[in-house]
Amino acid sequence: MFIKINNIQLNYEEKGSGTPLVFIHGLGECMQSWNYQVACLSRKYRIINFDLRAHGQSSNDDSEIITISLFAKDIIELLNKLGIEKAVFIGHSMGGLICQEIAVHYPERAIAFVLSDAAGFYPPPFSTDGLRERLAYLKTAAMEDLAEMVAEKCCAPQTSWEVRQEIKKLFLHNEPESYKQATIATFKADYRIYHKQMNFPFLLLVGEFDQTTPLAYAEYLEKNLPAAQLAVIPAAAHMSKVENPQEYNRLLSQFLEQLSDVL
Repeated sequence: MFIKINNIQLNYEEKGSGTPLVFIHGLGECMQSWNYQVACLSRKYRIINFDLRAHGQSSNDDSEIITISLFAKDIIELLNKLGIEKAVFIGHSMGGLICQEIAVHYPERAIAFVLSDAAGFYPPPFSTDGLRERLAYLKTAAMEDLAEMVAEKCCAPQTSWEVRQEIKKLFLHNEPESYKQATIATFKADYRIYHKQMNFPFLLLVGEFDQTTPLAYAEYLEKNLPAAQLAVIPAAAHMSKVENPQEYNRLLSQFLEQLSDVL
């Protein structure tokens, strides 16, 4: 389905009933990246899943530069149009940064957060040399090349060829300029000064072999967020929700059950 949000057409799906769960995919992905979680959790919860602007089938407004703040603004407007006051926000990678933006600027809309293979900031050299290398790569690489790179570098050693191909398909719907803008926004984001005031339950999930947002990033968040719990997903790397969905869904469901008093 499509809905007009802030001068764009946002592609979204809504399934199930109960407490709203808002799924926020990562940089360059699309909402199909959450298929395993939607299938599992829509039996008990109201699922809101969508393509971020300039991702998947959602359009973009070229008059605005893409920022983490703009992504969050779109999501809040979507919730307004759907009549949702509060939700649990579940964000992967860049989606985890958007979760933190919501925690800071729209705290009244949140019940809890799940940060999946995510960071609160990207330290040098990732945010400096790493960003320059990524932007240089994007000048010559096709989006299919990018998808191939993600499928190769963001998976655990034991991730099967079939799953890698599944992951590759998630990254094929990107326009180069908007992807570049979202990349810069991601690499430059920094929420460290806000972490102590994010007084929400947080679940931090990280793949055992994640080198994009490694365990140390999640450990930093666990230490600095007032109410965070951390779990490592075995046999998975940066795409843990797709690489090991059974364990991912088990941990996510367990966390949601723990929230039963506030849901």
